[in-house]
Formats: sequence, C-alpha cells, structure tokens
Amino acid sequence: MTVPFYDTLEAEPVDDLSCLVEVVRIYGFDWGRFDEDNWRELSRVYESLPGDVRLHAMPWWFGDDEDVPPFLSASVEPPGLQVYGVLPEADWWAWDEQFRSRAATLPCRSFN
Repeated sequence: MTVPFYDTLEAEPVDDLSCLVEVVRIYGFDWGRFDEDNWRELSRVYESLPGDVRLHAMPWWFGDDEDVPPFLSASVEPPGLQVYGVLPEADWWAWDEQFRSRAATLPCRSFN
C-alpha cells in the first residue's frame, strides 16, 4: 500500500539563485488506528531517513533551525503527518520516496 498525501504547498523554489525548495506535505496516516507498535515503527522510519537529526523531541532532518536551511520537520496533526521544510529539491524527492516506501505498512486513510 502506498501512503496517500497531498501538498498544501507544492515544492516551490525559494529563489532564483539556489536549488532550495519550500515544501509542505500532509501524509494521510490514520492516527485512530495507530497502536504502540505503529508509533515505534514510525519512529524507526524517522531514524532511517537521510539527514536524521535526533536532538529534539520533534523529528528533524538535514538541520534543526527553520531560520537556517536546509531543514525538514514533521508534526502529528489531525489530518495526518505534516512535513515542512526548505531543502535542496533532489534531497526532498529522495527523502519523500524513502519515507513513503518505509512507512507503507502503517495505517493510512484516504483523502476524499
């Protein structure tokens, strides 16, 4: 199964001089069906992704300061897992592909 998602901000170039893009994506996890094993698995997925930064309670990749790109962070929100960041476009697409592949067994819901 694939992890459904939608973008609230498609990968938009930050400026004309860099290869950085700003992204905001919601992955459609069904939090009501998550059990302790699912939360542990999600944590393992986080740690296995490129650029993992384990300095804070909140998941971060590539950096941990929104004022200093690159960075990518995730938060649990009612519609799903919100991922926000500014990072090189190639890093974003590689991270996203790995995330969706590794998280594919977790409980998801579709967006209608």
